[in-house]
Amino acid sequence: MIRKFRGILLVIILLLFFCKLFKDMASHKICAFDRTITHLIRYYTNSEITVVMKGITLLGSANVIFLIAIGTISTFFILRRQLLEPLFLTVATTGSWLLSELLKWSFHRPRPTVNQLLNITGYSFPSAHSMVSLVLYGAIAYLLWIRLPSTRLRWFLTSSFVLLIVFIGISRIYLGVHYPSDVLAGFAAGGIWLTCCVLALNVVSYRTRLARKDLIN
Repeated sequence: MIRKFRGILLVIILLLFFCKLFKDMASHKICAFDRTITHLIRYYTNSEITVVMKGITLLGSANVIFLIAIGTISTFFILRRQLLEPLFLTVATTGSWLLSELLKWSFHRPRPTVNQLLNITGYSFPSAHSMVSLVLYGAIAYLLWIRLPSTRLRWFLTSSFVLLIVFIGISRIYLGVHYPSDVLAGFAAGGIWLTCCVLALNVVSYRTRLARKDLIN
């Protein structure tokens, strides 16, 4: 019950944050923030860092996300021999991509047009890379957290996934294809969707355990 309350509270906080970002974007209040953060991130732009950032951003691309999702879903199905966790990963990842596209077409924010290091078209708000990466890698981290017995290993893997997600977001700003507010909005929207998926997973898991107990009794 406490976990459910915390999850709902987190969704509310992230939703308010997302709405605040959208409001400031629509009124252009966010422009100064976007310029400042972009300048800080791109201050040390050079060819070596650009290569690294392009590599990092690939880990949030549709093709790589698809391959990692398929591999993880297959692994969990083979090891666990049940459908709930693979279904959770499928719904979370697919849903986040569909939701990101829906939000982009709803808000119609153009991408940055100055100093792009990647040739990308389409709308900008929220960042799909940031949103889908947070959902997929966050979902994997959650499943590993509840399954792995080693506390140190759980913290290490979770921290690694968090850093990966953050750097994917930073790479989008560095490469000039997103504003910082796009990335933050992607994280917020991804956090909302992932939390809802985790809450649903916990509810279904609980009801499944109760049903099994009833069958045994």
